[in-house]
Amino acid sequence: MASKLSPLLLRSAIRSAARAPRPHIRTFTAASPRRSDTLAVHRNTPDNNPDIPFKFNAQNEKLMAEILKRYPPQYKKAAVMPLLDLGQRQHGFTSISVMNEVARLLEMPPARVYEVASFYTMYNRTPVGKFHVQACTTVSE
Repeated sequence: MASKLSPLLLRSAIRSAARAPRPHIRTFTAASPRRSDTLAVHRNTPDNNPDIPFKFNAQNEKLMAEILKRYPPQYKKAAVMPLLDLGQRQHGFTSISVMNEVARLLEMPPARVYEVASFYTMYNRTPVGKFHVQACTTVSE
């Protein structure tokens, strides 16, 4: 009788173990998470605050009109990257005033422009020197 019950008990024990909740451990990398050394929020400084006025100059107004012609009116928000680049070239860096002006021109929430400017490394959120050197840290294969 015991020999007939042992396979049944073994099967029920395996089933209950399979149904037991497992802890969710997601390991994508063996390294510990490294926090960014830059702030994700804007801190006003004397050279980067919303009180500093910014307007595109006449030459850049013409370039801006050419850029906006490339996009249909309902998709003019897609011009955020070229306009941020144009503002950075005129102002020297992508300040909060440049981002607010681009948001005003494209009729989009300023937070969307901030997201783009803070995501891409080609936009300098703080003033840079005469020479700006960047090194690629990715591994080439």
